[in-house]
Amino acid sequence: MTELHAAQAAPEKQITDENQWWEDAWEEWWRTDRLDAVGWAALFLWAALVVLATYTSFRDDFDWWHGWGVFFVGAGVIVLSKTMVRFVMPEYRSKWGWDLFWGTAFLTFGLGELASPAWYALPLVAIAVIILKDVFARSR
Repeated sequence: MTELHAAQAAPEKQITDENQWWEDAWEEWWRTDRLDAVGWAALFLWAALVVLATYTSFRDDFDWWHGWGVFFVGAGVIVLSKTMVRFVMPEYRSKWGWDLFWGTAFLTFGLGELASPAWYALPLVAIAVIILKDVFARSR
């Protein structure tokens, strides 16, 4: 009977070890890149403000207001601001390419929604710049 009990307890231990690994990895990620944590917090706050403005009478004063467009423009500005910080602070320079891509993509989607679909060409330019950056960085 105790062997059966031990066999049933073993999977719980394994799940606990996997959970501990996940918690350690999560904690390490947040500790090593605080700029990402600040960026995510800013994005969630921006999303909350856009939702509040969309479902209250605030947006009635603006004919151009489209919730998704406004959200994506703000998200693009937040992520591109994060990219600028990554350029200025050497300890955060590791992931600037993806931040540049996503910031440009978000800004483009938002401007395409608010202004003109011609803005949708901007992510293509951003992708080309990132590819060229990688090509020239590898050749050194």
